[in-house]
Amino acid sequence: MRRNLTVLAVLLAGLVGLAPPAAVAGTPSDVVTLITGDRVAVRSAPDGRSLFDVRPAAAKGMARALVHLRLGDRDYEVPGTALPYLGRGLDLSLFDLQALRAGAALPADPSTFGAALARQFKEDNARGHFGGTGLFAAGKRFALAGTRPAAQPRSVMRTVSVDANDIGGKPADTGVAFLYNTDDGNLLDPNENLNYFSGGTAKFSAPDGNYSALGLFWTADADGNPTEVRFSAQPEFAVKADTTVRVDAARASSKLTWVTPRPALLDDTGFLFRRAAKTGPALVVDFDAGPGVPIAVSPTAVPVRTGALQTYPYSRLVSPPGPGTPYEYVLQKAAVGRIPPQRYVITAQDVAAVDSTYFSEFSSLGLRQRSGMFSFEDSGGRVSHPIPLPRRQTEYVSAAPDLRWFGGFSKYVLPGPFAGWAGGQYESFHAYRGGTSVTEDWNRFPLHPAGGVALLPLDDGTAPVRPAATRAGDLLRLSITPFSDNQPGHTGFGLYGEVRDTVTGSYTLTQDGATIDAGSPVGATEVSVEQAVAAGPSTLGLTIDAGRTGPMYRQSTASHTEWTWRSRHVEGATLPAALYCARGGSGPDRACGVEPLLTLGYAVGGLRPDGSALVGPQSLDLTVGHLQRSTASPVAGATVQYSTDGVTWQDATVTARGDGVFHADFTAATDSFRGADVSLRVTASDAAGARIAETVTAAYHVYQS
Repeated sequence: MRRNLTVLAVLLAGLVGLAPPAAVAGTPSDVVTLITGDRVAVRSAPDGRSLFDVRPAAAKGMARALVHLRLGDRDYEVPGTALPYLGRGLDLSLFDLQALRAGAALPADPSTFGAALARQFKEDNARGHFGGTGLFAAGKRFALAGTRPAAQPRSVMRTVSVDANDIGGKPADTGVAFLYNTDDGNLLDPNENLNYFSGGTAKFSAPDGNYSALGLFWTADADGNPTEVRFSAQPEFAVKADTTVRVDAARASSKLTWVTPRPALLDDTGFLFRRAAKTGPALVVDFDAGPGVPIAVSPTAVPVRTGALQTYPYSRLVSPPGPGTPYEYVLQKAAVGRIPPQRYVITAQDVAAVDSTYFSEFSSLGLRQRSGMFSFEDSGGRVSHPIPLPRRQTEYVSAAPDLRWFGGFSKYVLPGPFAGWAGGQYESFHAYRGGTSVTEDWNRFPLHPAGGVALLPLDDGTAPVRPAATRAGDLLRLSITPFSDNQPGHTGFGLYGEVRDTVTGSYTLTQDGATIDAGSPVGATEVSVEQAVAAGPSTLGLTIDAGRTGPMYRQSTASHTEWTWRSRHVEGATLPAALYCARGGSGPDRACGVEPLLTLGYAVGGLRPDGSALVGPQSLDLTVGHLQRSTASPVAGATVQYSTDGVTWQDATVTARGDGVFHADFTAATDSFRGADVSLRVTASDAAGARIAETVTAAYHVYQS
């Protein structure tokens, strides 16, 4: 699952020895490896917040269950097998994403430690007590080098005892207790925010004030697989002397239940608890229990008076096996102030029905990440789930005014011990409206260069997007991603590839015909350029060549795109909140204008999810437009040519349908029973003289019936 850092994140774990692609083109990302072998990709959003994706090292069991913690100003990703050993041999610092991102060295080899810890968990779970034997015999302790000592408040300290019986009704010897000061989120050090239960009690030392306590409990079977998770909260109480509060697991009496319009089986599921203080960072405990694990929480009737309380369950439910188009529910329901009973009846007005097609010319097992964030969240991200490809399915996705979705799609999983993403697309943040139906196509051929598109309202600065081409004064900035699909807001993996691939790429930037910059950004997800240009009005030209071949690529293997446009000095322009020019010291820099580059969108008639169409008469709808928020001139015309051998080109019949839409008709014939690849060559221009010319090699396939 995943969740907090500081706003959005989609990241990938790459093949060992390879740098993974950035989550979204144009933003730096790092992939860190936990001591358990789990990998977390983290990228920085334009406003400085972080987003992430977690690639679990284990496919099932307690090692697959993941808990994201935000304690103080630090973020931690803790596998379930590590939870009972926090403070009993494993230091919390081992899971500190900021420290790992900064290069802190691990004290053990992740390729072996995670499996050893899973075995230790299984043994200790069987005996009902964790720590003191095996990996942790003789007081053995694992921590990052230079672990920070806890910062002690300079005030009178009280003993706060958090007492609990476990799920079996006995004084808890397993489980984790959290204590949080709701006056000031900075008052306790992260290490002072949590403790383990022993003999039914977890003790804390804390100054007077208002507090919240949470008990997190679980059970596991003999094989170490989680069988139940419970959240028992005491959201608000005062400490004026030594104090005892109870968070018995039995209080978590409300089981998470979804009642959906269509039958559905629980797959991945989790629960997020967020307690915010009057000042300082919030406490976040986000437990992704994994496939099918029941979760129960303790309802509360009285809203909190100090700070804020937000909670929500999240689940993915899938259609039962059987004929027909498969479907799934991706659900989140937020509550503010109190914790409600966890039975949710979903209606058609609670969700958007998304008709989703995932295109792939090969049958493979890919990955899909769909992450939802509410406006109160400080960051976010979810674990991706496997998806067989090619595939078409209906996805019923929660819709709410303050709920934003982002994610990505991987065409296949990179080989190697640390699986990563390959050959897919990312999507910009967007929202759904309940009761509506929308269509989303992923990796729909032909693939070609494209830039970012803001899908949220332009006055919504929640997750700003960088346009493909901007100018501030005489500084030109470009951010264009090869191998993107035709869904606005999607950007591909660009010129990143794995060891089996041959990836080529280059760009040339000209001003009035003279080259002013050129490069070969192979290995990057985008063509990113910052270049000063002459101040006066001029004609700029950009050419991008991209090639990608390998065992998983047969369609849209190369593209050649040329843009020309008129440009001039830009002064006094400001982008709306949903867009930005560059990162600024205190937030996104929006002091620029968008250049009037032309854009293309392709829709091949009758294209199947495997990227093929029936041989014979072909149809293509071509949409010509301009970059979002640029000064657009009317589209003047377009041409389309096609080739079935990559050498001989023929003209298609093109009909203008208005508003930049053109329809092309042609016939693709082949004598080969294996069919043929159709390459496309397109040109378009506008009334101001801007022009685009694009060739896509092996854009899609035609087959014999």
